[in-house]
Amino acid sequence: MHASATRPIMRPVQASASLRDVTVVFDDRPVLRDVTIDFAPGLTLIRGPNGAGKTPLLRAIAGLVPLARGARAIAADPLFIGQRTMLLRALSARENLIFYRRFRGLSADGVEAALAAWGISARDRDRPVEQLSAGERRRASLARIRTEPLAIMLLDEPFTELDDAASSELRTAIGAARDEGRTVIVATHAHPELDALAGATVGLREGRVIVE
Repeated sequence: MHASATRPIMRPVQASASLRDVTVVFDDRPVLRDVTIDFAPGLTLIRGPNGAGKTPLLRAIAGLVPLARGARAIAADPLFIGQRTMLLRALSARENLIFYRRFRGLSADGVEAALAAWGISARDRDRPVEQLSAGERRRASLARIRTEPLAIMLLDEPFTELDDAASSELRTAIGAARDEGRTVIVATHAHPELDALAGATVGLREGRVIVE
């Protein structure tokens, strides 16, 4: 039996991303089991305890893990920000954001404003990422939400290591992306304040989508 979302996504728009009968296996152990789900523009929350399969689900959507079974479809290249910052540690925060923008064929415009919005000081913007604190690295990574405004955004436990000010900035950024018509998929086991922004919530348990 295929799983369903806790609040089914039933919008009269074409799905931005879809998984059909997807199973993902790590070390001979299924971490996603027969998942079928569509994601439409707006905010979708992925809920579940640790080990439920939230990270494998996001990585399956992004095409970052092989599928043991099933199919994936996605309308555009997504921005994926995982629990690891994916920043090049020898480069500065500024250089990292410029690198990612140029990788996507964009100029360096907006990098300074994005880092400032996320509370990265002018001094820290030029320090190698490996010299920044965990919270500073997280904020520099999340600044990519501003500098890479892609149509599909996948965030895995993005509130980790954020202080109150940065958490507020993240909620604002998520709400703005939703209002712009982007597809925003956030995996988090907490932060109920996002519920008011979400158009759908998906529950996961032991790799299966559940109905609560």
